[in-house]
Amino acid sequence: MITRTLLASLLLTSGPLLADAGPGNIRFFNQDILPGSVTAIEKDLIRWSSPELEAAAPFFMNQVLEINQTPAAPTIDAKCEAIVSLTNGDSLRGQLAGVSDSAIELDTWYAGRVTLRRPMVEGVRIIDRPKMIFQGPEGLDGWKRLDDEKAWSFELNRFKSSGRGQIARDVKMPEVSRTAFDLVWRGQPHFRVFFCSDNANTKDPSNFYELTVLRRSVSLRKHWNHNGDAGNSSVGQSFNVPEFSENEKARVELCIDRKKGVFNLIIDGRSVAVWNDPEFKKGAMGGGLHFQAEDSSPLTLSRIEITEWDGTVEHQPTPENLDAAEEEENQEKETSKKEEPTPGRMTLRNGDTLFGEVLGIEKGIMRVKTSFQELKLPVSRLKTIALKPVDREEAILKNGDVRAWFPDGSRVVFRLDAASPDALQGFSQNFGNASFKPSAFSRVEFNLYDPKFQTLRGEKTW
Repeated sequence: MITRTLLASLLLTSGPLLADAGPGNIRFFNQDILPGSVTAIEKDLIRWSSPELEAAAPFFMNQVLEINQTPAAPTIDAKCEAIVSLTNGDSLRGQLAGVSDSAIELDTWYAGRVTLRRPMVEGVRIIDRPKMIFQGPEGLDGWKRLDDEKAWSFELNRFKSSGRGQIARDVKMPEVSRTAFDLVWRGQPHFRVFFCSDNANTKDPSNFYELTVLRRSVSLRKHWNHNGDAGNSSVGQSFNVPEFSENEKARVELCIDRKKGVFNLIIDGRSVAVWNDPEFKKGAMGGGLHFQAEDSSPLTLSRIEITEWDGTVEHQPTPENLDAAEEEENQEKETSKKEEPTPGRMTLRNGDTLFGEVLGIEKGIMRVKTSFQELKLPVSRLKTIALKPVDREEAILKNGDVRAWFPDGSRVVFRLDAASPDALQGFSQNFGNASFKPSAFSRVEFNLYDPKFQTLRGEKTW
């Protein structure tokens, strides 16, 4: 239980505890949900303010599954960031400030400088931070529920379908962009995504591209009606995506370059389809995005992001006409590469590799010792960083741990020791003591190791 660790964190606040974040809800063990915000955490209670209550009400913490909220959107000028994966499955993002045999250092907007113990670190990746154009959903405001008004609802920071229907919004999608979202489904998925739509107020826009997912097959179609020229046609071939038949959730990314007619579909980080539209100049496309559920099997959509894209297709998917033996051989090669990383091997953004030892980092410049000389490289040029092998350790589970989720889907587990409107203070074997900005999190889970709560978290919530 978490209660004993909070005896010292008596808080009497006049405003919401998570002051900079948007409205949220509290979810209980019995699956009841109450909108509002935290006003205090004291002893074994969470005090909750809600428009449905006359005054803030106390709830026993041992009945609380999680708190959800709309997180604050930080302003970050950096063009890239590091993702540090930990041995317990957590990950933290920030600017890489130091790499040594004993620790990895990150500068973060949500917790300042965080020093991660090297034995707790699984790996380090460097990714781009493209300009964010749209991020959500935060609710139904701004979205149009087309067809059946009851087909789509919003709860727990996600859209949820309960029948055939469409939801749409003008997200101001530019000509070259990346659209990404988390998708969860039951059974075999059947849905469509309309993008570059010229009218998000109708289920039948005149100009748009249509991505169709039916079981494990994905296809792309173009519709246009402009200046007396109208039609629709398939764009390239269909592709098989095993992830749609083998799993029930995925991170979907659709990279769009309307200037060249190039479309790249990425599922869970793997490029699964590339289409080229030879008639990309036809039509008058817009910035609308539509999601259409095709049947009563539920879907959920969350972490919708529209960002800039550099137009680079990093990997062409395997052609469909490979014979089974050749395809199996390629898969074995890829698996072998993933399972047996070469010590000291780092990958650069241009696809080249570099073998060496990281000596240090200062002001975004990394010093690397290679077999022929010492090099200085901007961190932004790297995709992966080689870490010296060490004996792996994993944080011990502790009573009082909470699991806090960032809006990008990453998470961090720590023992909650104190709370205030400006900070959640806690401890982890991964990084020691830390003080987190509450507004950085979209969700905080309680009672992590109580068996009855674990059972509930193991179930898909529909």
